[in-house]
Amino acid sequence: MVIARSRRRHGNLVKYPEIASSNYFVIFLAMTFYLKNTHIWSIMLLRLIITLFFIINSICAFAEGEKETENKISNQEAYKQFQDVFERIEKDYVQVPDRQKMIDEAINGMLNSLDPHSSYYTDEDLEDIFTFTKGEFGGIGVEIMYDSGAIKIISPIDDLSAFKAGLKGGDYIVGVNDELVSTLGPNKAIKEMRGTPGTKVKLLIIKEEEAKPQELELTREIVKIKPIKAHLEKNNIAYIRITTFNESTISELKAAVKKLKTESKDDLKGIILDLRNNAGGILDQAIAVSDYFIDSGVIVTTKGRTTSSNSETKANEFSLKAPKVPMIVLINGNSASASEIVAGALQDHKRAIILGTKSFGKGSVQALTQINSRAAVKLTISKYYTPSGRSIQAEGIEPDILIEPAKVEYPEVKKIDKRFSESSLKNYLKNDNEKNKDSTKETKAKNNKQEENELSELYKKDYQFARAYDVITGLIINKKLETKEKVKQEDK
Repeated sequence: MVIARSRRRHGNLVKYPEIASSNYFVIFLAMTFYLKNTHIWSIMLLRLIITLFFIINSICAFAEGEKETENKISNQEAYKQFQDVFERIEKDYVQVPDRQKMIDEAINGMLNSLDPHSSYYTDEDLEDIFTFTKGEFGGIGVEIMYDSGAIKIISPIDDLSAFKAGLKGGDYIVGVNDELVSTLGPNKAIKEMRGTPGTKVKLLIIKEEEAKPQELELTREIVKIKPIKAHLEKNNIAYIRITTFNESTISELKAAVKKLKTESKDDLKGIILDLRNNAGGILDQAIAVSDYFIDSGVIVTTKGRTTSSNSETKANEFSLKAPKVPMIVLINGNSASASEIVAGALQDHKRAIILGTKSFGKGSVQALTQINSRAAVKLTISKYYTPSGRSIQAEGIEPDILIEPAKVEYPEVKKIDKRFSESSLKNYLKNDNEKNKDSTKETKAKNNKQEENELSELYKKDYQFARAYDVITGLIINKKLETKEKVKQEDK
């Protein structure tokens, strides 16, 4: 998810990195909660909803390449239709209705009808969002996305509850605390899973390899989302995994690269940037990461229906840059949004080779606007485009090298020579050179064993990473040969 945030505090618009601002929704709302007259209060609430409806209707369509849908109903007709229904409920419903609940659900329904990413948040939902972007909360430790009425696990976070319970990427959470996710909706389901560390949550799981759902009870823990995981591989190749784009991603990335440079004695040979299973995050952080690897030029362009939704962001030529070494970026079907911005920018600038499988294809930007002290609206306001002008929406990033995931196995296979010869006979006379041959075989076997031991566990278990490592090793060798050839030419 890529979001740009804005909210109003003491009359001033405070911008948050991930959400492009749009503060039209503040109309009428502040007055509403202070009116005590029931009739006036109801009318004001209705006006709010209709106003919100018109605003959404006016800015949700995208200008470029898309034809606007002709409204079949006028503003006045829409207002009257909504007011008639609201007043009928107020008058005839079997019980006194909860007005605030009706308003919340009406707005939520309006936004959900637009696209999968537009939604309505109450104050508690907002608290969860802002807590998440800071990287610490109480939960079960999973990276997730909403998919077809269920919550799809992208990957469990190491050593936390979900990981310990054996949950894996591709598994689905279909129920939380005896309620179906499809009934709760994504926001409420996620809220149910989070909570005070030490408390229990009951989940109904459908595992990727099984058809029958199973119940699990997990204990919530403090989840600290570490956005960067990095280590130095053999031959001074840096492996850097970005798990999410939160408020500390770029600072931790730079710190990790600095540490790896020191470990390599200032001799980094290549970088493998792993964006697999990264569902996105803060737009500004994705831009900052791209800027770190790109010297100049466009990073990303956003285009929407309104002028304020259009933007073009370029790399800062004077900012601190990563070492100029060969680079591979790993992506898969769960690399989405902010991850795709980074992968697309590095691909278009030919700064890195993209390896893996096609990315998710979430190429839209949402604006989160706080409309009062207890509610906010997240609305899709634009699509983003890579430096070459590609829209990733529903298409994704195509890798330069397509590598499907596979299980890497290293079986101990004893080779049997089935040819019949003198050496097959019992008590055959040995050749004078046979002792030397045996010694050579032992040396080769020892070298092969040593080389296998030097391979990292990641290389042995992760087929896509192994191929990325092989490709970048080839690039490093090629770069070395090119440098030698250049020196030769200069000497002449």
